[in-house]
Amino acid sequence: MQFVNCSFIYIYVYDSSAKTLQISFVGMQTQEVTIKPNVKVVMKSDSEMLDEVMVVAYGTAKKSSFTGAASSVSGDKTLKDIPVSSFEEALAGSTPGLTINSTSGQPGAGLQIRVRGTGSMNATNEPLYVIDGVPVVSGDIAVSAVNNDSKAFNVMASINPSDIENITVLKDAAAASLYGSRAANGVILITTKHGKAGKTRINFKVNWGFSDWAMKNRKSVNGKQRHELTYEACYNEATIYGIPDSEGNYNGPASDADAKAYAQEMADYYADANYNVDWEDAFFRKHGSSQNYEFSAQGGDERNSFFASLAYKKEEGKAKTSSLDGFMGRINAVHRSADNKWQMGANISLSKQNSSVTSEGTAYANPFFLVNYVCSPNMPIYDENGDYYLHPVLQQVFTHTHPVEDINLDKNESKVFRSFNNLWASYQIIEGLTLKESISYDYINNTSVTYWPLSSNNGVMNNGLGATYPVQQHNIYSSTTLNYAKTFNNKHNVDALIGWDIDDRRKEYVLATASGYPHDKLPESINASTPLEGFSYYTEDHLLSLLSRVNYDYDNKYYFSANYRRDGSSRLGANNRWANFWSVSAAWRMTQEKFMENVSFINDLKIRASYGINGTLPNDLYGHLSLYGYGYNYQTIAGSAPASVPNPDLSWERNNNFNIGFDARLFDRLGITFDYYTRKTTDLLQDVPTSMVVGFTSMLKNVGEMTNKGVELDINVDVFKNGPVKWNTGLALSHNSNKVSKLYGGKDIIDGTSIIREGESYYSWWSREWAGVDPATGEEQWVLNTENEDGSLNRELTKDPSKAQRVIIGKPDPKLTGGWRNSVSWKGLELNMLFNFSLGGKLFDSMRTSITDTDGYYIYYNTSIDQMNRWQKPGDVTDVPRRINNYIYGNYGSSRFMKDLNYLRLKSLSLSYTLPKQWVSRAQMENVRVFVSGSNLLTLTSYDNVDPEQPINGIPTFALPALKSVTFGIEIGF
Repeated sequence: MQFVNCSFIYIYVYDSSAKTLQISFVGMQTQEVTIKPNVKVVMKSDSEMLDEVMVVAYGTAKKSSFTGAASSVSGDKTLKDIPVSSFEEALAGSTPGLTINSTSGQPGAGLQIRVRGTGSMNATNEPLYVIDGVPVVSGDIAVSAVNNDSKAFNVMASINPSDIENITVLKDAAAASLYGSRAANGVILITTKHGKAGKTRINFKVNWGFSDWAMKNRKSVNGKQRHELTYEACYNEATIYGIPDSEGNYNGPASDADAKAYAQEMADYYADANYNVDWEDAFFRKHGSSQNYEFSAQGGDERNSFFASLAYKKEEGKAKTSSLDGFMGRINAVHRSADNKWQMGANISLSKQNSSVTSEGTAYANPFFLVNYVCSPNMPIYDENGDYYLHPVLQQVFTHTHPVEDINLDKNESKVFRSFNNLWASYQIIEGLTLKESISYDYINNTSVTYWPLSSNNGVMNNGLGATYPVQQHNIYSSTTLNYAKTFNNKHNVDALIGWDIDDRRKEYVLATASGYPHDKLPESINASTPLEGFSYYTEDHLLSLLSRVNYDYDNKYYFSANYRRDGSSRLGANNRWANFWSVSAAWRMTQEKFMENVSFINDLKIRASYGINGTLPNDLYGHLSLYGYGYNYQTIAGSAPASVPNPDLSWERNNNFNIGFDARLFDRLGITFDYYTRKTTDLLQDVPTSMVVGFTSMLKNVGEMTNKGVELDINVDVFKNGPVKWNTGLALSHNSNKVSKLYGGKDIIDGTSIIREGESYYSWWSREWAGVDPATGEEQWVLNTENEDGSLNRELTKDPSKAQRVIIGKPDPKLTGGWRNSVSWKGLELNMLFNFSLGGKLFDSMRTSITDTDGYYIYYNTSIDQMNRWQKPGDVTDVPRRINNYIYGNYGSSRFMKDLNYLRLKSLSLSYTLPKQWVSRAQMENVRVFVSGSNLLTLTSYDNVDPEQPINGIPTFALPALKSVTFGIEIGF
């Protein structure tokens, strides 16, 4: 029997000996049904690519008709069960072109996210987030009263990942240009779950878990090894320089006997071999932990539907003062009129979270830094009586309290409340013409609390110090659109949209700092004796936009789209306050042509291309104005002074985007998406030197250019799809090349070990070129790289690093990034896993140069295990030079610690089992599912000194490393 162009099939079965029946049809999904006398089977298209509806800018579109470059992931597939603080952590490797770096292992820490590379120097590089059609605040919103504090809070942690229906990443101009001045870095569209007509469904989900370091980081020597290294460094010091006097002066090389005596004395004092203390156990929890409780309900009828959820989560990191806990609630409701012309709805969410963080970097309040540098295994933590013992070396840093005691005294917290409220209504004026209005209010209150008690090392000098720093953000957004969609003569499909947006943002700041507390029980500033600082101020930002879009396709074969947006921003100068952003794109669906009718293995093939311009706003809200600053007082008389130079020509950074690609579906099981793009940023914002006559050294101007080029490939295969075992696998691959093409006056911008130079990657490193260790003497060698008369570089070697010239030694940019995803199911069992990887990248571990691998420069601090490979005698071939106490070249930066970084990480894994329906129905339940899941469970890397997920600039810090987590849970539905 053959069925042609059937949307459904009726099957009548009279033989009852079989229990189930499989029905298959070319181009349709195989259906398995229970045999009954009368069975109605609805056949569904097997080519998901054709009918999949994806969320795009200001609406939805079928993937088959979309002319831009975008990737969409399902929340239930990608985010389900994965133990993460914010949903972005689970996306790494899932989408080509999207890079996510988790640079800290603390719960709720900030992330670095890039879509198709870095495109700005002095404006944001983060994508725009849009939730249910509303642009929202994203990224790190943490504030602190302490200068250079490492406090971080990712505001996206306020969204429960289980509430997310799907996520779409808009990457090219055709996909993102309707967001105009904020779309240059891509757009991440988040659609939350909504109710569905039918029986009200109630769902409970609970999970508990634990965490540990994802991998060992910065391995240090043990007590015996450190004693050996200290002795050797001091012996070499005495035989080469001499024994220093009380003022640190040398009187020439010492005798062998004196050198040994000096070395033994120093080693016994700084590295007593009788101790081998594990400080990590004292500073950190044995395991971090997590717990999560969720409730949701959804239902409704044809006119009214709702989705509601409530969740509580609590996470404790490895550091004893690192935690995140809070509540999240959401209600999404929709009402439709009887004639279906009116629709109105509300999306309301509330969250209240408390975050406690541990200082990071080289702060003495950072336990990870102390374990790897200050607190050596040769120092006992306790004395014979069990009290804290403060070693003389530690007394140089901790003058009052012991570090283990001190690390738990200081308080560094954020209390974040967020209320996101969106109301919308639409009316169908005539068939095909719909007017929609939405208005939203996003309120965020982030109260930073810092308290250094009287008994802490930080607080003792001030008799206690407290600071409260609340910051409120008020964001009001309104959008009005008129959309017309119509089909003429069954072949001409038109979809046109016009509208306008208003986006007003206001931030209010208040700070109160005080010292002199009577005790540590009441840290509020009213209890302190000495007010130190107090101020309040606010900032405002306004954006007004006009927008339009036209989509046209002929006979589902030829597609054309044009977008236009005009933005006006209060951040820009009077001469350039308004700008136009636009895109044009087209697609050809080849499989609709007659000459493709007999090519049976190609189910769908679409070629598309786009070009357009979108932009980036300056970070500085008032950089174009001539401002006066206050606080320049004369005795008791208030005063002011100029604070900035006016620039009425200050404008947007403009991104010129070109994209060409194709989407294909082959053999009813293989999907391929390919894109090639160029992204050129012009009018790049740069600090330009200005005449000192105006009283300032620089001002912000639009003068630079930067280019990103790359390719993306996404492959998806249904390996098994018709039998009881189903296996879908996919590969996401990306390559991006970055180059700075224009700077002001062509001049380099050098900042420490970083350089920005025309023709080079934005993230390039500037240092000496290391040439290894002389096997005869154990001395380090560097390449001179001085310029010869003919302009070439002198490649001779030197043992004096001050003579070696700095050059560009490398860049962190990987050659290939991506992920490998798998989903396997069999009856009630389901396995999902995602690997992410990076190949061809590098990192510049400058912390080793100055802290852990100084070759004896600091013998009284801890040292890396790699120092055990040091040169000891003539003929030794090694990349670690001889150790010398007070080594004069011990902290000269070079390419010595620029390392290859290739890694593969099991980013997420979940295994679940859904109990058979006939079992759970007896208990009046719809479904019961048990699961175990994990993140960062396995890491394979070419450089095992630090976690491979590092800042985008490729320079590791002493931030707390990433964690691997395992959770166990159960989900029950009614």
